[in-house]
Amino acid sequence: MTICGLQFGGCPNSLIYVRTEIKKLGAILSAIIVCSSVPAIAKESAGAASLPPTPVVTNRTPLLATPFVALPLGSVRPQGWLLKQCQLQRDGLTGNAEALYASDLGTNSAWLGGTGENWERGPYYFKGLVALAYTLNDDGLKQKAQKWMDWLLNHQGADGYIGPASNNDWWPRMVATYALKDYYEATADPRVPTVLSNYFRYMLENLPQRPLKEWGKARAGDEMDVAFWLYNRNGDTNLLALANLLRQQAYDWTGIFTSNNFALYGTDYQPKHNVNVEQALKFPPVYHQLSDEPDDDEALALGWDNLMREHGLSCGINSGTEFISGNASIQGVELCAIVEAMLSLETSVRITGDPVLADRLETISFNALPAALANNIKGLQYYTVPNNVVAIYGGHGFNQDYPNGTLPGPNSGYPCCRSNFHMGWPKLVQNAWAATADGGLAAIVYCPTIVNAMIGGHQIQVTEDTAYPFEEQVRLHISTTKTAAFPLVLRIPGWCGDATIAVNGKPQLGFKSGSFFRIQRKWKNGDLVTVNLPMPIQTSPGPSRSVAINRGPLVYSLRIGEDWSVRTPDPLKLGFDEFEIHPTTPWNYALQLAPDSPAAALAFTNFATPENPFDPAQPSVTLLAQARRLPDWTIGWRGTHAFEPPTSPVSSTSALETVTLVPFGSQHMRISWFPYLGQPAPTSGAIAENFDPTWSQRWTVFGGNWTARNATLNTVPGSANGAKALAMETAFTNFTYAADVSVGPSGDAGLIFRVSKPDIGADAYCGYYAGINPTTSELVLGYADNSWHEIARAPMHFDANKSYRLKVEVSGSHLRVLLGASQQPVIDVQDGHFSSGTLGVRDYCTDGDHSFSSFANLVATESSNNN
Repeated sequence: MTICGLQFGGCPNSLIYVRTEIKKLGAILSAIIVCSSVPAIAKESAGAASLPPTPVVTNRTPLLATPFVALPLGSVRPQGWLLKQCQLQRDGLTGNAEALYASDLGTNSAWLGGTGENWERGPYYFKGLVALAYTLNDDGLKQKAQKWMDWLLNHQGADGYIGPASNNDWWPRMVATYALKDYYEATADPRVPTVLSNYFRYMLENLPQRPLKEWGKARAGDEMDVAFWLYNRNGDTNLLALANLLRQQAYDWTGIFTSNNFALYGTDYQPKHNVNVEQALKFPPVYHQLSDEPDDDEALALGWDNLMREHGLSCGINSGTEFISGNASIQGVELCAIVEAMLSLETSVRITGDPVLADRLETISFNALPAALANNIKGLQYYTVPNNVVAIYGGHGFNQDYPNGTLPGPNSGYPCCRSNFHMGWPKLVQNAWAATADGGLAAIVYCPTIVNAMIGGHQIQVTEDTAYPFEEQVRLHISTTKTAAFPLVLRIPGWCGDATIAVNGKPQLGFKSGSFFRIQRKWKNGDLVTVNLPMPIQTSPGPSRSVAINRGPLVYSLRIGEDWSVRTPDPLKLGFDEFEIHPTTPWNYALQLAPDSPAAALAFTNFATPENPFDPAQPSVTLLAQARRLPDWTIGWRGTHAFEPPTSPVSSTSALETVTLVPFGSQHMRISWFPYLGQPAPTSGAIAENFDPTWSQRWTVFGGNWTARNATLNTVPGSANGAKALAMETAFTNFTYAADVSVGPSGDAGLIFRVSKPDIGADAYCGYYAGINPTTSELVLGYADNSWHEIARAPMHFDANKSYRLKVEVSGSHLRVLLGASQQPVIDVQDGHFSSGTLGVRDYCTDGDHSFSSFANLVATESSNNN
């Protein structure tokens, strides 16, 4: 294939963008400009639009050429169900935010010259407000956005400083400069480049004396992205010097992602704070444009694999409450993290050309985002939980806990998300399409949109007629004023092995799943491209051998009856109430299916896609399954979430029933990690755990932060009190169980055994615990049943952070605790509270900021003795 006169290998009708080849374009591509324009569009879209005069601009040298380039804000409009989401947001939380959150976003905001909120909430809000206003081409929202933009642009200091004088933190200005970038693309306001240039000069001059810290140090990739955007327009090489300085002062995200070092990077909590992590996903790809270093090129893929392997949730994103928090079905993810992950992936797929990132983007966008928003977008949920069977006021035991953190309402959790979520849908619309580096268009994410661009002097409109992901077919209608030659690039998702593509009914050949397919031809008005993406039903593994059910990009969850009751009425009486939700139908089911071939057991039904497919009253697609109830699977100790699903396969004598599965985002009550029926097969006999990189496939963590290094499992500073990790597949009755255990200067750590009903919390389990305590110089044995009961203790000296071989011998009611190589027990007692259960480890550090525990060389062997 030929791009700008350079020959690329491969079939001319197929394309997997190869970054090493695209780098050859260099200076040639830096001159390419694909002008974008948005004429009046079909009535299904957001309405008539003006013509954005700003062009699509590719990278200048020495920045590497990228396969895709962002279209200016406003080039892509939503239609169909996606338009409805944006309209609900306009009529809901976004359009009413300044009244609902008047103390932060009202006229007294410091970002409007007042004496009020002066940090991130104002910039978060107007960043999303600008995106939504120009995505919908809504005059009312534009007017709201204009006053924020005008204040920023009209109040720059003589030295280049922008924003409130009462707070000089670099971080909120990173959000503000991104909003200015978007605003300029939509309006070409000539003030913007000058203000940004002056501010970036101010940064370059002041960062050496006032370096990045905390949030700015974690999120510098966003500012780097804007600096490159401006450099591509004005060629000021000082912006490249600024990017290098930002890289030097920021956290080493490339190293953190590559080495899976989120939890143990220094003593700061920022690298394991999940919103930082999701925001930093873009950092290595963005900087790679300047560095051209292989480590920067590879870091995102490695980091994502590390995150999802140890912290992955069913809805396609890793957990974070608020720190990255393991793989339990009752852990959640913050709404801020969802929208930041979306923006990072949108940015990164353009730079890398990696279609896998777009697959991941679709999963998060079509599942996690709608699940975190009320169906009318008059409320949000701070935390989205994979298995969420009740939403009531109270703690969950998360490392950052908020009693209303899972309640849908305008004030759920901490105020950051209510300010930051607004960019989610509109930025997805903008980034669903991109320009190609050689003057074409690329469909990155499939959804109902209309894209307009001026290509080669011709006005091109592509109308994407589809209800995807609620249907399998995408129809692309080409409108052009005259015949125009340009490439159209289409993504073939990695999950789709049977895709077909036709142009005006003629089949296209030479593409494969998990790639971008390039169609180079002369397009004429009325051409039709039909993309069929058959969606297989598949499973993905979860904790306790549970499974999530996927069909294409949608994750399915159990339909549960929901009883919504107002907990906190809206004082403005605008319908923005806070709700509690109780289930009205059973939820504790195990599915009858084979995990490797689930389609045979599930019946798919599709309906005409409703205006709002995330409204549970308007079903769009369903799966019917056979299932049996599990009476022992109940609400957990706290009453705010369920216990973990029992380890699969499970047996049940309950009647076989037909249950309905619906899209993850269409309900707030859900089970999405399902146990499945079969003959139970727990691990017994013997285990030897070396905590290799696959350890999280066998272990589930409950609270705290855990990481495995050098065959050792560690908690980390900042872990919550009473953190546990359990080998959930084990079931031991009479056994010996030993591990090397060390604990910091404050607290205790040790082995738990014969465990059942584990939950988040110090004593939230049934089972025994034997541990060492350097603080009190004691070895202790006791049991928990949601409260602590001591059985025995023995005075012994233990050095902090020194490893000791701790062993328990258990036979019937006879419990012995041994230390080191001695064959004589330190504690030898009889207790019959629990007869069998799971093995695990437990940490209780009372000084969580400094102490941590470690566990290594874990061995358990079952015996037949019973005395």
